[in-house]
Amino acid sequence: MMRPSLLVLLLAAALRGAAGFNPAVAPYSAFTFNRILTASVDTDAAASAEAVTRRWISEHVLSLGLCPYASKPFVEEQIRYSVVDAESNVELVGEFFTEAQLLLESDPGELATTMLIAPSYPGGIEDFYELYEWLTDLLEDEDEPLLRGRLQPAFFHPEWTFSGLPADAPIHFEKRAPLPTINLLRQADLDAVSKKGLEQGVIVSKEIGEHNAAALEGAGYDAMQALFAERLAPGSPADPAA
Repeated sequence: MMRPSLLVLLLAAALRGAAGFNPAVAPYSAFTFNRILTASVDTDAAASAEAVTRRWISEHVLSLGLCPYASKPFVEEQIRYSVVDAESNVELVGEFFTEAQLLLESDPGELATTMLIAPSYPGGIEDFYELYEWLTDLLEDEDEPLLRGRLQPAFFHPEWTFSGLPADAPIHFEKRAPLPTINLLRQADLDAVSKKGLEQGVIVSKEIGEHNAAALEGAGYDAMQALFAERLAPGSPADPAA
């Protein structure tokens, strides 16, 4: 596992030292300090964040087929949209663990996946990506007592940019969303999809990646940029709160 940066070490220290948080009782659990550190979300702001996320899934993810397994839970209302007022990595990690445990304890037939949406998150893509690396490493750590091998997060951010590619490469929109968002997925569900694909001689992740690159290239950067500006941005004409 990579050596954590100073920021990550400070984050971990803040998590351990948060009021009411006792790692000896509930290692890494967020249930106590989450309620202390995170303010409630304004109802109108939450409704707007959920609405723009739903449009993003419908008009971007499903329209281009960027995730072949997203249609069923979206149509059947098996997605939980959790809009939080997290304004720091500490708060967002707390919300992540709360939602993770809720997802894992829920009936997969009723709740397929969770969209954790953080419209107040102030960090840029660098901070968000560092949080992504830290959480990914944590979930793969043999010492992680709660979620190792049980959960897979997918991170999306309005400014997501793949390194080494031109700024106007359409593939950047594979990981862009209207708001900072973490999609929580059960690892067991992903493993089942991968296993089924291998039985059919298909590497699912490779097939999805190739499809997404071709679909986004076909759509073009300008069209994607216009879609996000006109339909998928908070405050855009399509936003009912605008």
